[in-house]
Formats: sequence, structure tokens, C-alpha cells
Amino acid sequence: MGNYRLKNYLICSLILLGMMLFPLFNNNFVIRFGTDILMFAIMASAWNIIGGYTGYASFGNVVFFGIGAYVTAILMEKAGLNFAVAFVLSGFGAALFAILIGLPVLRLRGHYFAIATLGVAEAMKALVQNLELTEGNSGIYLPMLDLSVKSQYYFFFYMMLGTLVVTLLVTYLILKAKFGYSLIAIREDEDAANSVGINTTYAKTMAFALSGFFTGLAGSIYAYQQAFIKPGPVFTVGTTVKMIVMAVFGGIGQLFGPLLGAFCIEIISEVLSNYFLAIHTLFFGAVVILAIVFTPKGMIDIASQKKFGLAYFLQNIRENRV
Repeated sequence: MGNYRLKNYLICSLILLGMMLFPLFNNNFVIRFGTDILMFAIMASAWNIIGGYTGYASFGNVVFFGIGAYVTAILMEKAGLNFAVAFVLSGFGAALFAILIGLPVLRLRGHYFAIATLGVAEAMKALVQNLELTEGNSGIYLPMLDLSVKSQYYFFFYMMLGTLVVTLLVTYLILKAKFGYSLIAIREDEDAANSVGINTTYAKTMAFALSGFFTGLAGSIYAYQQAFIKPGPVFTVGTTVKMIVMAVFGGIGQLFGPLLGAFCIEIISEVLSNYFLAIHTLFFGAVVILAIVFTPKGMIDIASQKKFGLAYFLQNIRENRV
């Protein structure tokens, strides 16, 4: 057990070291592409807390991304705060909103919960489009980062990387704690969890708040990177769909599944858009559907069990009744 754990720590350390050195050996385009992968890995990992471990598939997590972006924009542009303060407050602002909507919405289950969260995201988008504080559809400009172009690429890459590491570390600590077992119990059978004394309302709400917190941090970095935001791009439901697809593709309910999913999905999307510009969306959808049909446990299952072949895929189909 000790050697196995040491091996895992060594592998994680080498991967982290490789990611830290990544920008030093690549051009600005590749660094920006890597930054986008890290951003979606954060959001997919954050969604995994509520959707993967707790079993509540939220279709409105993009609302936390948008709140994080707008809190940062308002605090920096209108209140004159620096990015460090705005960054932290953006996470807490998104978490607070998650608690406020979570208390009523988390009473719903299944597709009712999914539809409710989708409605919340659309309602918030409409609200932001009509508020004077957010300047509606005109958008808000943020102060530019006072660094060289290359240094800016480094800054945003390492901000995303650091946020992702913290997200994964917090998730890991949660899974090892009593709180993590409570979330898994809720996912497996909420009524049974409630009957044995687990405060399911508290557990679900806190999981939703954590999911919102980390998604809000990603939105904060994105807003500062773009230097201009408007409601459309930061509240689009497509972002939520993408983070869900990444989590499922990589391995839902697995610590590193969303990270692997974000990496694979972004690479596949980029390659297909380069070679099949006109119909790349069709090819992309086909690849995702085939992957989910034949590997419903995600790509992380193939990587961890080292199985790849016809027998493995047929077994998955039989076990999951596809």
C-alpha cells in the first residue's frame, strides 16, 4: 500500500512539474490553448462535486462562471480593487449565490433539478442584460494587465493551473473526510442517507457552494484575461454542456476524470475543427457519443485498468445495458 501511494504521488508530481514547465517551451498560441484546457478542467472538476459525487446533474453551473466574471469586472472597473481581491471575492460571490438558490432548488431531484438550474442560468443572463450596474449588453471593460504580452500568457496559464490544483486538492480532501462519504451516500440513496442521520440538505448545499466557488474563480480569471465581458459569452448554456461532457467523457465521479476529459475533448475539438471545418461539430458529436457508449465509465477507467479491446467494450455495453 505504501509503495502504491508513493507511486501515485510521484506520478502526480511529475505531471504537475511537466505542466509548470509547459509554457516555457511553447509559443503564445499553444500556451493560450493550454490555458483554455485548464479553465475547462476547473469547471468540469467543480461540476463533478455536485454532479459526479452528489448525483445532482446541474445544467446551470455556467451561472457561477458568469457571476465570477462579472463580480471581478465590477470590482476592478467600478470599485477600483485589484485583481487579487476581486479574484477571491468572485469565488465567494458565486458560492453565496449557490447557497441562496441551492436551498430551494436542491429540494428537486433528477430532471426537475436539471431544468430548474437551467432556468436559473437563463434568468440570471436576462437580469444581467438589463441591469445598469452590469451595463447590459454593452459589456464591461476591465483594466489591462501591466505586463509584457509573453508574461501575460504566463500569468493566466499559471493562475488557471494553480486554481485547478487547489480544486483537485480540496476535492481529494473532501473525499477522504466524512463530508465526502455523505455526498456519495446521497448519490447512491438519498432517502437512506437521510434515515441514518446524514443532514442531506446541508451536504447538498455545501457541495453546490463548493462547485460554485471554483467555477466562479475560473470565471474571474477568464474575465481578466479577456479584458472585456458581456452576458452572452459568459452565460451561454453551451459552457455547462461542455463541462458535463468533459466530466462524463473523462470519468464522472473520479478525481482526475474531468481533467482527462477536458484534455481529450479540447484536443479532439481542435483537431477536428482544423481538418473538418465545415462539419467538425458533427464529427465531434459522433466521437463523444461513441466514447460514452463504449466507455460509460470514462477514459479514466481505461487508463486505470489498462484495458483496451473489443472484449472490454462489449463488457461495458452488457453491464450498462447500452
